[in-house]
Amino acid sequence: MELKEFAEVILFGTNIAHDKLLNPKVLTDEQSYQAIIAPKVPGRPIGLQFNENMLEKKISFPNQHQLDNEKQRGYVLHFFANHELLAMEIMALVLLLFPNAPKNFRMGVAKTILEEQKHMSLYLNRMNDLGVQFGEIPVNDFFWNCLSTMKSPLDFVTTMSMTFEQANIDYSLYYKDLMNKIGDKVTANILNIVYQEEIGHVKHGVTWFNRWRDNSKSEWQSYVEALEFPLTPARAKGIIFDMNARKVAGLSEDYIMQLSVFSSSKGRPPCIYYFNPACEQEIARGAIGFTPTKSILNLQNDCCSLMQFISTKDDIVLTSQRPSLPFLKKLQDCGYHLPEWVLLHKNNSDIKNISQNYISNLQPWGWSPESTNIMKSFLPKLIGKNVFLNEIFKEEFYLQYIKSLYSKETAAKLIIKLKIDLKNIEFLLPEDEDLPKISIDLNSVDLNIKYFLNRRNFRTVVLKAPWGCSGQNMLRVQTHELGTPDKNWILNILREQGALIVEPWFEKVVDLSYQAKILENKTIIPIGSTRFLTDLRGQYKATFLGKKTDDLSSELMKFIYNNYENYSGIEEILKATSILVGEYLIASKYEGPYGIDAFIYKDERAQHGYRLKFLSEINPRFTMGRVALEIGKRIQTGTSAIWAHLRVKDLLNDNFKSLKEFSDYIETHFPIKLSEKPKPLIQEGILFTNDPTLATSVITVLIVGKKVLHDFTKLTGIEIIK
Repeated sequence: MELKEFAEVILFGTNIAHDKLLNPKVLTDEQSYQAIIAPKVPGRPIGLQFNENMLEKKISFPNQHQLDNEKQRGYVLHFFANHELLAMEIMALVLLLFPNAPKNFRMGVAKTILEEQKHMSLYLNRMNDLGVQFGEIPVNDFFWNCLSTMKSPLDFVTTMSMTFEQANIDYSLYYKDLMNKIGDKVTANILNIVYQEEIGHVKHGVTWFNRWRDNSKSEWQSYVEALEFPLTPARAKGIIFDMNARKVAGLSEDYIMQLSVFSSSKGRPPCIYYFNPACEQEIARGAIGFTPTKSILNLQNDCCSLMQFISTKDDIVLTSQRPSLPFLKKLQDCGYHLPEWVLLHKNNSDIKNISQNYISNLQPWGWSPESTNIMKSFLPKLIGKNVFLNEIFKEEFYLQYIKSLYSKETAAKLIIKLKIDLKNIEFLLPEDEDLPKISIDLNSVDLNIKYFLNRRNFRTVVLKAPWGCSGQNMLRVQTHELGTPDKNWILNILREQGALIVEPWFEKVVDLSYQAKILENKTIIPIGSTRFLTDLRGQYKATFLGKKTDDLSSELMKFIYNNYENYSGIEEILKATSILVGEYLIASKYEGPYGIDAFIYKDERAQHGYRLKFLSEINPRFTMGRVALEIGKRIQTGTSAIWAHLRVKDLLNDNFKSLKEFSDYIETHFPIKLSEKPKPLIQEGILFTNDPTLATSVITVLIVGKKVLHDFTKLTGIEIIK
């Protein structure tokens, strides 16, 4: 039989047994003919036509827990059988659209059709055994919609062979293993046949793709450029990722590695994330064009990829530089989902860089003039009627409701009100006389300093600018007789920000935070508490994960875990405080992530020897505590761990001349040990959480295990926990 006749029967026939499964003994390709115009839809029998009874009969793809049920297994095979049928019809269309394509290519396509027919026959017979008839549930037309308008054989091998069939390598292997696991050996054997032959189908496509593509570019770059929206490389992967099969199929090592860490939404509109840790400074500046301090700029450049831990694999993270493949692969191997990366150029991103038609949400680290300027470029693609996102870009709304929430004045005022709500545990909280005071001129600053130093007998008083990053824009004084530099600093802050917060410098023993978020429907979702460390300047240094209090004295642990009235420990008090703060934020029309900072300090006059400053700061944004909680989800329960920020200059010495030398040594001597799959958890080792090949100033590391931390401290001389 001639390929033309064979293809016409496959494409236009309406009978499964006699047309779609036509199996000629010999196929030839001698006849010349004109290319056809692609039909709107392929021929199908009633019950298998596109969009037929979709609303009445549509079912979701069965999940893993439903596969013990024979009917559900039959439905899985029904989905697979339709994919085989679509593949056959599209391959028949290729033969009819491109009669002048190389004969070896055309015969290879025909051979693939014959194998797809075999797969479909196996599926149909097994479906019958399981009590499911072909056409019993609706079929989709996604493959057809993507390929029926193809312009060349290159389009076919790119989309069918190297995308849909490549993904089927993963799916057939995954479901083969699942069927074996539940004892369905018959179905598992069928899927094994499909798996083995699918590798050959991909190999056929790869061979021709590499003949036809632009060889001045890499295989990966050529593939990405050849795909047409709405397809992305994410469609070339399944639930698992079979590297070995891809190697057998002839794909290059670089292509396989690139694909393994690639992520993009397959349909769900993504959320866009952006890291702007200088948001408080940007707010204080009050206009676009703010240049952060060098330390904050370094943090932004080195750690912009940290937003990946907050995002999901369907989301987009804006970044100044894409993390390296080996770095991303290590994170992926530890069970972390990877987002899609979109590059920012000089803090500007073109909406054209976002391939998706729609965006579900916009999530900067914090809302500031800079972040709103960046995010507003994506507004044309934003879907839904989210009131907050529709208002946040209006200057009058931002100035009236949001700007003040970032000010330390807000926490200083709110702690007084919230202390009334917590009056049943007043003995745990700061005395009223020790609460922060707000000064609006140099004279009131002087009076408040005198008050805390003389009347309350504190040795040190701290002055804080309303808007300032962690540990910055603050001044500690031990006398009210201020020198000229200190006075100038005070006057400058008063002139630029209008106020200063004056409060005692307590003898802190434990820093704490509580993370939460406010949903669009105004629901407050508590996320969890953290214990964190700061340096002598008050700047963030590390967060404890897993066991958080092992290094503390028994007396302090008792204070933390005691029951107080109706609260089962300090964490419950922080949770209650967080909810009260959330209610305040809702009243101020805020929506999104937030965190509160708190700390425990020594006080000999207190009933328990300690007090809890239950609200020291409000952060209406993402925080490092939130990032730490997300990172901690991949740590095995009961394990001691710490997530630390380290300065690169502190790591370089006679032993390590470069950060690469350091990171190579660490990864070799402190390898990650994981629990059993399918959901691996980190049991021990050190994991870099921003890319050490890109960092210049700040490196973040997850250190898991007490001995690992001890050995790391001994090696580097850096005492994270003192």
